[in-house]
Amino acid sequence: MRELHYGSGVMTVSFDVCSAVFDYAVALANAGKTDRITVPVLIDGQRGFSNLLLGPNTQLYCSAVPDRAKTDDTDLDDAALVGELSRKGSLLGAHPQVRPSSGALGIDLADLDTADLD
Repeated sequence: MRELHYGSGVMTVSFDVCSAVFDYAVALANAGKTDRITVPVLIDGQRGFSNLLLGPNTQLYCSAVPDRAKTDDTDLDDAALVGELSRKGSLLGAHPQVRPSSGALGIDLADLDTADLD
């Protein structure tokens, strides 16, 4: 799970959704285009949805979820959305970064944020 910081708000999303949103936002910015997308988010411990407006001036960043115990039971993955954002990015001429899916590795890649890599 990741915290997606968008505007002055913060929403909890899956690692894969966060990565797809970032890649698509870059593609849109490079093309000078704007799009509205809907992503699954954690709302009061339950799966909900949030609309995001992405474009050349969108400011996003992600960080690790501070209290993982509250999010472990909620599935926020959305393979169809990740695929759709990748497809749309490709149509804009983007070359998506190749990164493993968190589920494919059997680990939570968010844990790498706090890992000692020295």
